[in-house]
Order: sequence, then structure tokens, then C-alpha cells
Amino acid sequence: MIYGLAGFLHDIGKFWQRADVLWEDSENLQKTKGIIQQICPNRPDGRPGYQHVIWTYAFIDKHHDKFIRAGLGDKSLMQEQLINLAAYHHKPSTPDQGLITLADICSSGLDRSNDQVLLRNPEWNWDKYKSVPFVSPFAILGKQKGTASDVVYQAQQLAIGETVFPTSVAQVDNKMLYPELWKSFENEFNKLPDANPNAFIFSLYHLLKKYTSFIPASTQDYPESSLFEHLKTTGAFAHCFAAYKEEFPETFGNENRISSIAQGTYPIKLFCGDISGIQSFIYNITNKAAAKSLKGRSFYVQLLAESIAQEVLSACGCSLINQVYAAGGKFYLLLPNTSKVNQVIKEYGPKLEDTLWKEYKEQLSVNMDGINFSFVLGGERPLIMAEGDDALLDVGVLWKKLAEKTSARKRRRFENVFINSFDELLNKPLGTGGEVNICAVSGIEIDGKGVKINTEDVEQGDKEDIWIDISMSKLIDIGRDLYEHKYLVALRNHAKGKYFAGAFSKWDMLQKGDTANQQNIKHWIRTDHEDAIRLMPDGFTPHNDNGLGWRLYGGCRMASTDDRPATFEEIVKKEEGENGTRMGVLRMDVDNLGELFMNGFPENKRSFSALATLSSMLDLYFSGHLNFIRNKEAYRDRVNIIYSGGDDLFAVGRWAELIAFAAEVRSGFRKFVGGREDISLSGGMVMVGPKFPIAKAAELAGEAEATAKKYKIARIANESEDAWLSRKPEKNAVTIFNVSVSWQYDWDFMVQFKTDMVQWIFYEEVISKGLLMKLFDYYAQYARGEPDWQWNSAYTMARMKSRNNGVKNDILDRIKILLYSGSYNNQFHNISFDTIIAAARWAELEIKQLKK
Repeated sequence: MIYGLAGFLHDIGKFWQRADVLWEDSENLQKTKGIIQQICPNRPDGRPGYQHVIWTYAFIDKHHDKFIRAGLGDKSLMQEQLINLAAYHHKPSTPDQGLITLADICSSGLDRSNDQVLLRNPEWNWDKYKSVPFVSPFAILGKQKGTASDVVYQAQQLAIGETVFPTSVAQVDNKMLYPELWKSFENEFNKLPDANPNAFIFSLYHLLKKYTSFIPASTQDYPESSLFEHLKTTGAFAHCFAAYKEEFPETFGNENRISSIAQGTYPIKLFCGDISGIQSFIYNITNKAAAKSLKGRSFYVQLLAESIAQEVLSACGCSLINQVYAAGGKFYLLLPNTSKVNQVIKEYGPKLEDTLWKEYKEQLSVNMDGINFSFVLGGERPLIMAEGDDALLDVGVLWKKLAEKTSARKRRRFENVFINSFDELLNKPLGTGGEVNICAVSGIEIDGKGVKINTEDVEQGDKEDIWIDISMSKLIDIGRDLYEHKYLVALRNHAKGKYFAGAFSKWDMLQKGDTANQQNIKHWIRTDHEDAIRLMPDGFTPHNDNGLGWRLYGGCRMASTDDRPATFEEIVKKEEGENGTRMGVLRMDVDNLGELFMNGFPENKRSFSALATLSSMLDLYFSGHLNFIRNKEAYRDRVNIIYSGGDDLFAVGRWAELIAFAAEVRSGFRKFVGGREDISLSGGMVMVGPKFPIAKAAELAGEAEATAKKYKIARIANESEDAWLSRKPEKNAVTIFNVSVSWQYDWDFMVQFKTDMVQWIFYEEVISKGLLMKLFDYYAQYARGEPDWQWNSAYTMARMKSRNNGVKNDILDRIKILLYSGSYNNQFHNISFDTIIAAARWAELEIKQLKK
């Protein structure tokens, strides 16, 4: 544990250094100035280099009493281990200090690419290290060289809202921001619970994530990795190296005071867990209590992945520091490749499988696997050698190989269940058959006693007694309790939790103002939108044994009515007593994400810290910022996020508001990635009645999204190949009204043409709705390949003209030009008939809604 913590804190001095004055003048370094020659290597000019380590030393020394109270050693151990391990990583004097140096190199990739140094603000002076901002990783994805324009962040606390968007480098000077940021960090650090090491490290992890996610790990090189992700991955590697060295001490040499790894040894295990059956588990339900059931199931899948990751980490003697990524029902961990860890994994898998089988049968399973690897040093950057592979790899390839290896485990789902219960499964019938109760939500036989559903959970019109399975009742409880909850509480093993996940974890949720028996609480985790990033809870005094944290959760607020979660029918109503309208079902995700992770970064930028930064940034948008969008007045009671995290989104809502929400999600994402169109989102939306089977609606939305992923822009008649290729996007589309349209080229036209048609037909009554019907007729002819549609449309436009209405005639001429040339108002060009008809269908639905 001490090595992981030393790696996690090794560069904390960079944060404090940027908030302080020069080391010669700093009053904070009175006790450490005398050892500067011992911990800082000299630069060519004779001055000490890597001066941030002085502040690292000073920080741990200043707070050594707190580290001691947290159970991390006495004062002498603190000096010999934590302080020296963390502070000597640029000038190691012992083999153990060299392990931290090695971990630092493996985390960052040891890149020193001065050709990609961030473009400087002309006002930055010699102390530019205090001013250089963190650059969004999207600045260099898919590029050989990074560009700094409008993709940087000022030093700030992690938050959702407008601060997630990058800004121009000319508008940022962190020098004035660091002092106050450090002051706030240290104030919260002093309040961290410190009665035991696990609670302390859990809390410290979230505190550093809050304060260092928008601070660059390096200001000498291209700063696309955040300080937090670099600290975390360095800590993970340090822990792995130390644990492996304890079992295999001959593995590590000591060359030039930096530890080296013996050839043919693989001290690290990249371990992956991937939940299988998510789609069917979440969506395969009836419409009884559909809103809460969907919400509860999607949240449970997220909780399950995180619980499994934490259970594995805990059993292996690791902490959150070793978690590279956990979102979207998948996680990646960095573990030491020791006999203890391998035994834990061997024993844990069957226990987890048995637990899930008993609760959910074949609905859910977890595929887990790992790849043992080492680093090969000596070149321009460290490369990876995986066990059983002769070729040198980079981290993106390793990541992909493990994903493929883990996915292959799906062919052996429930292997241990079948081995241990072979006779029972094959020789005994499943279920009882005959006159048995069926769960009204999942459709499965109720095993033993069922539970009568709460009347407030059912959709309108379903007020008769409805019986459901106990496990389904728990998931509906989660969906209900998520409404206005504030804390997700991890309970100790002996406590009885309302929910369970993984093989052992127990959880509960607390509403605002709720109290709990703190002796049973292991961690308090904030999940509410407004305070999600605040580490210290309010409204209670945490027990010193409790860890304090926070998590981003997409969909933390829900549409409501009468101070309870709204049903689907209530969501789509516009006014009280209205019959309602159609419900939209939306699914979206990032295009080509696997390729971005594998090959997106230039070769000299492919490091664990860079990939971890990319993962955390995506999750910031999807798990965090989408709450900010949904909570706007326009969507608050009209759109529900069922799931949002990792890189994808599933939402339902009133159709018109959901379209606007989807467009805002896309425009926000484009701004989030620095205006790039080649890093894009695609999505699919279908419209159904609120009583339409939600499982089928989700399937249709998935098919619409898949269609959008196949989108390719059509080549226009007489267009040169060069001109076509220059504007030929793939994906970056949305399927809506059964038509796939390009976000980049078509969406603005659709909005404009729809708005114009509604204005002309409903508000101004210049033209009749019959024109829309004619467009639909001509499109049907077009779709059948009948060329007569062009002559018929021209004839109709001429017949509809009026001698005394120039406005109407001008409108008809614009529409005729649009149909023949694909141009509209000299503003939009190359518009296809498919796009035109999608806009016309949109206008028709809006007019119909306005007339209700």
C-alpha cells in the first residue's frame, strides 16, 4: 500500500510549486531546502532540476501526522518510506526509490517531444510552467502533431456545466489561479477522515481527482495528460512493481539508479471485466413499472461493474489507485502478477458466477480475463511485452488484445455453474410450468413468493394487483430510490444492505436529510447533480472510519410529478388533462471509439496516463455534463436519461423535446472535442406511444442507431470525385423519421426547413398542409425509382401559385429549387430528398401537436 501511495503522491509537488513562489524564496520549504541537492538532479546550467520534488517532500512532511493517524506508519517509517519514495523519484538513491522512478516512466511514456510543445501565450514569461494549461486529449487524437487552438482548460476544480468545454490558449493563464486552488485543496485535505488507511486513501483519491483533473501532468512536454491520471497510473505501477518484487526479488535490477525489469518476467497484469447480457437484461421487460424498472436495471449494471472491480481490488490488496477505468459495464485494473493475485482471481470468478446465477439465472454474466505484461526500456519510449507474444506493443494494442480476449470468454458463460450443477441443470426441469405466477415485468416464473407491485410504480391504467419476482422488486426499488437521492452508501460486509452487487458488496441510497447507522457505513459517495463534485458531505458528521467520495452518474435527476418519478405517460403529456403525445426513444454513442483508443494518439503519446485521461474526459461528458443539459427547463420534466456513461446514452421523453435534447447533446460534444467533426456521435431515435412495449422500442432505437453508423453521404450529380471526397463523412449521423441524416451537413437545414414549414402552414397560413402531403407522395415515387416525380412536382408548384400572393409564390419557388437542385435560400446546398422528407415529417408532427 505504501508504494502505491508514494507513486500516487510523487508529483503532488507540481501542484503546490505552481501555487508558490520560487524555491529560494518560499517560506513553505524552510525544512527541505537543505536536501535539494540530494533529491534534485542538476541541470546543465548548474541549477537544480525537477524542483517540484522539493514541494512533494514538503507536503508529505507537513502533513505527516495525518498520514500517521491514517495508519500508514510511524514517524520514522514515514520518513524512510513514504516521503523518500515519493520525493526521490528523479534522483533515486535506493532500489526501492528506483521502483517509483520506473513507475513514473511507465505511466507517462517518458515523452520529451519538444516539437509538440503547446503554443505559448505571448504574455507568458520564464515562469511559464505556472501558466501552461492542460490540453484536451481530443487535440491530438488522430493527428501526428497536436494543435493548441481552442482546446485547453484553465486550472480548475472538476465540475459539470460550461467548464467542461475547452477554451482558447490566449484566454488562459493559470498563474493567477493556482494559489486559490491549492488553498482550497489543502483545506479539504485537512478534513479527510484518517482513522484507517482504506478510508483515507479512498477519500484522498476523490479529493485529488476533484482538484488535479484539469492540471497538466507536464508543462515541459505536450500537456495532454492530466496530473490526476498520471498520479493514479504511477501509483498503480509502483504498487505492482513492489508487490511483484516482494515475491520475486531477482526481477528488478538497478541501472543508473533506475530499476530495470528482467527479461522474460511480467510483473503487471492488465485485468478486464465485461458484463455480458446488458442489452437483454435492461430492455427485456414489459411496460409494467417500465420507467422505474429501466432506471433501476441500468443503474444496477453500473453498480455491478464497479462493485466487482472494488471486490477484486480489495481481495488483491490494492485500492482505487489501481483502477484505470470503470464505466459502461466494463472495467480495467492494473494488478501485480503475483501468486496471491492469481489465486484471488481464480477463486473469485466462480463465486461471482454462482451469485449472479442464483439471482438472475442466464440474464447476466461477467467475463473476466487478464494479460500479463512488462515494459521494455531503452528506446525513445517504453514499449510493452505481453506474455506469450513476441512482438513489442504499445498500450492501445494491449488494451484491444485484452478486450478481445475478454470478449471471447462469452463462449464459456456460466462454465462453473454447469460444471458444479451439471446433473441438476440437465436432469431437472427449469421452472414448474402449469398454473404458476409470472413476473409482470420480466415475464419469468416467480420462484417462491412474489411481491405485489407498489401502485405508484405502475404506468397509468394498471391499477389492478400486479405480482413480480423478488429480484425484480429490488430493481424497481432502486429506480424509485434514485429519485432525489443524494448519497450512494457502501456498507460493511456484516451489514444488511438494501441492494447487493458483485459477490459480496452491499449498498443503500440515502435521500437528502436521511441519517444512517454510521458504524455500518464504509463509504459515503455523493451522486446528486448539484453537489456531485463536492467531497465533504453536508447535513451529517462523517464517522472517522467512513471514506468520503463522489461519482458522476448520468441521469441523477428524473422527470417528476406530484413529488415522485413520472411514468412514461405523464412524461409525454404537455398539460394536465391532455391525452398526451408520442414518446421518443433515443440511443447515441461515440463513433469509432475502439480505433481512437488503439491508434488515436500519435505513437510517442500512447501512454497509460493518456488513455486514462481520455477515458475520464469521455465519462465527464456522458456521466456528468449530460445531467447539466437534461436539467435545463426545456427538458426537466420531459426527458429522462435511462443510462448515460462511458461513451453512450439511452434516453426517453416527449418526442419534440427529446429531438432538441439529442441535438444539444451532439452540439455540446462537438464543442467538447474542440470543434472536430472527425470525432463524432451517431444516434437513432424512434417515436412510439407511451404504452408501446419499451423492450421493442429500445430495440428499434438500437437499429436506428446502427443505421446511422452506416451513413455515407451521397455523391451529387456532376460533382467531381475530389469535391465529393473532401466532404464525404461516414457516421456522424442520426437516424430520425426513418431517415439517416448528417449532423454536419444536414441537421441545420432540417431545423430551418421544418421551422419555415410550420411558420408558413400553421402560423401564417400562407400555404396549406396539402403541400406536405404532396411532398410525401413525390418521395414515394422517388423511392420507387420513378423519374416522373420531378415533372409532377414542378406541375404542382405551378398550379399552386396565386396571382395576388407574391409571398406564397416565392415560397413555392424556393421549394421547387430545393427539390431540383438541393439548394435552399442560398444557404444550404447538396440537400438530398431523404433529408427534405425527414424535415417535412418533423413539420407535420409539430403542426399536429400544435393543433391539439
